[in-house]
Amino acid sequence: MARLEGTTVEADELTRRVEAASTAARTGVSTAISKLLGTDLATSAVKALTTRELAELTSGWESGERFVEGFIVPRRATRELREVLRSGRKVAVLAGPPLSGKSSVLRELALTSEEVGWDVLYVEGSSCGEGLFRRLANVLAAQFSWPAGPDDVRVWVRQLANRVGRLLVICIDTLPLASAILLGELDELLGSFGDGLRVVVAVDENDLDSLVHKPNRREKTRIGRISSTIKVGNYDDDEFKAAVRVLAVLGGGLVYGALYAPELRAPWVLRAAVADQMVEASPERQAVLAPLLGVQVFGVADDRFSDLGELRDDLKRLTVAYLNDLNTKRHHGDVLSSLQLFSIRQEVVREHLDRTAVHGLVRAGILCRGASFSDEATWVIRVPELFGHLIANRIASTLPRKVSKDSQDAANWLIAIGSKILFGDAICAQAIFRAMPELGGGLYIDLINSLLRLPPRREKLPTGSRMVALLPRVGLVDMNVGQDGMLSLGIRGSAAKTLTVPIEDDGFTTVANMDGWLILSQLREFRVVFQDEGGSLLNLAGPLLLELGSCTEVLRRPGSDLEGFHTHAIEGGSISCFQNGIAEPITWSIAELLSNDIPGVDRDAWVREAATSGSAALVNRLGQALTHLSELEEIGSWAKEMLANEFQPALAALPQFH
Repeated sequence: MARLEGTTVEADELTRRVEAASTAARTGVSTAISKLLGTDLATSAVKALTTRELAELTSGWESGERFVEGFIVPRRATRELREVLRSGRKVAVLAGPPLSGKSSVLRELALTSEEVGWDVLYVEGSSCGEGLFRRLANVLAAQFSWPAGPDDVRVWVRQLANRVGRLLVICIDTLPLASAILLGELDELLGSFGDGLRVVVAVDENDLDSLVHKPNRREKTRIGRISSTIKVGNYDDDEFKAAVRVLAVLGGGLVYGALYAPELRAPWVLRAAVADQMVEASPERQAVLAPLLGVQVFGVADDRFSDLGELRDDLKRLTVAYLNDLNTKRHHGDVLSSLQLFSIRQEVVREHLDRTAVHGLVRAGILCRGASFSDEATWVIRVPELFGHLIANRIASTLPRKVSKDSQDAANWLIAIGSKILFGDAICAQAIFRAMPELGGGLYIDLINSLLRLPPRREKLPTGSRMVALLPRVGLVDMNVGQDGMLSLGIRGSAAKTLTVPIEDDGFTTVANMDGWLILSQLREFRVVFQDEGGSLLNLAGPLLLELGSCTEVLRRPGSDLEGFHTHAIEGGSISCFQNGIAEPITWSIAELLSNDIPGVDRDAWVREAATSGSAALVNRLGQALTHLSELEEIGSWAKEMLANEFQPALAALPQFH
């Protein structure tokens, strides 16, 4: 059998040569390893095995398979894995929360193996119940009719691991820690299989500690001693931009502004959110993908986790615990962190769930232990989109009764919840949507009007005002408005230091009362239509978006630490930079209003009214929406006409833009 000299053979040729050697092996030749899959065919054989494993897990956008054909986003974790493996580390542990893209990182490592000259063998951990070597023997038998058992595979892998100049990297996707056979084989691999072997294991971050520490938690396991851990999570800016480029190649165009939508940074959310449109997309037929999800993220989560069964019921009970605990007096650091994650004190959880239910949620990757500023033990929800959906349902069950008693009190109650929690504005908007059938038109309008009565306002903070902020990668920061015209910033913790900055002549201001209009900006509700005595229709969305679109503050939640989001000062507030694209929910609502044939909405009249409003904020949002629509095939000509005839004159008439 001729050597391949570093090249690989095509699958058909590999199969032919393997079958020939396999026949020879059955006739009594005892050296099946060297004849069949010796080092001359190693690269081709490993590639064939990996291709088969990945193919079983890959399908189209409409499927629930682990991978989508052609959708591979380069991840920072993959580069870090390569660096660790090159450094000589025998083991790399890839850890992250559920659906964060651990499998996709291993897939990327495998599919780019030729670039670095490695043989990467991808194995799905859940298929290795009888052990890694038995799994490989079964695959070889099915693909090449090779009459070999686990011991033959063990010899072959040992041969590959002892080659000079070429690494064998075995990637085990989702290592099952309950499999004693697989863990024993992993220990064997690390102990006696040669210097040319590297192992990468992907685990849920809940299982990381058990993998690298012994039960006493004081000593490390063998893997813990010889491994490096690499974390994977949501897309960072560079990764998200790469995802946008990959989608564009496949025929999906995310609307400009999506970079500033934090909900799209979760890999599974992005994939699920674009799936329906991508099914029909192609490089020749581009699909338009929304730049933000808002309340739609909860529908995406509901569909993705529809089969949780009893675990879903346990999560529903946790929403009761969570909402009840919101009004408990807490450390201000924990109050601020609740805007970034869902966490519940463990003592509160015990009042609603027994130990078995909690352990079930932990094993499913839905709960993990968390830290708090008060040093109380907490549980953190690791699928916040699903938990937000369930919270919205819980609020919706109570909302109609509260609105029927007093709509203003109900609005204040809704704002009090939304202002304290992650996704608060979207959750409350989803609750209103869910409650609409029971609210009916009258109570719905009462609630909308009550929220409208609470617009954002600028407040000047007097001398002596003290505040606390929680900044990403910094921690708690104390702020004090001094009498000397200076603002002092005190960073807490081990790196404690104090900075002072001058306050501008008009004083230090903050935006208060944002949450009511943030909730309204998330509604995107076009179904409430009035009919007058003459039969004419008026859609509530038209006047509502004119009012909200005139808001002189940026209507998006604070705290999104995304580089490059710019604002411009205008009289009485600020607006999102035109170059940000559609980065506010209200602007996307305007775009949807103008791009659809909605009963009770005269698009031309709406644009004219917005353009002649004299509101710099509304004109700016109108321009952003029309600019997006001008790029669409169906409505582009109309949008370009509106830009030229309505928006441009309105822009020229506003001194703020000169």
